Amino acid sequence: MPVVKVLVTGSRGYIGSVLAPLLADAGHDVVGLDADLYRGCDFGEAPASLPTIVGDIRDLTPDDLAGFDAVVHYAALSNDPLGDLDAALTEAVNRDATLRLAAAAREAGVRRFVFASSCSMYGASGTDDALDEDAPLRPLTPKTVAFRRGCDWTSC
Repeated sequence: MPVVKVLVTGSRGYIGSVLAPLLADAGHDVVGLDADLYRGCDFGEAPASLPTIVGDIRDLTPDDLAGFDAVVHYAALSNDPLGDLDAALTEAVNRDATLRLAAAAREAGVRRFVFASSCSMYGASGTDDALDEDAPLRPLTPKTVAFRRGCDWTSC
């Protein structure tokens, strides 16, 4: 399997902190990017040490993404109280920055852009049935509404 150079945004977050080491363990060249908003608020052991850029996805340019084969995008303002506190900031990060990041990746020649989120994108299903990727998206909070708007543009 060829080695892929991957940028994982939100690499110190809930999902990124698990995914980034898995990609590295699979032999890929992984670099993380995280704003470190919750530094020191970790539960359990710290994630495996990977090269990490501490920064804001709103500041990334095509030059920053040059040389990457893939971007796996998990960075977001990720909790509902924060989204309720400042819906405009949440929109700026979760939608606007996602759109700019996808465009910058394309301009930089990144071959793959994986845009992912958590199950909160599906909202409340109203049943006990498990949902899969074909379930309709029903975001309920400013956080997930903004992320969904980014998803619409990036063809989730």
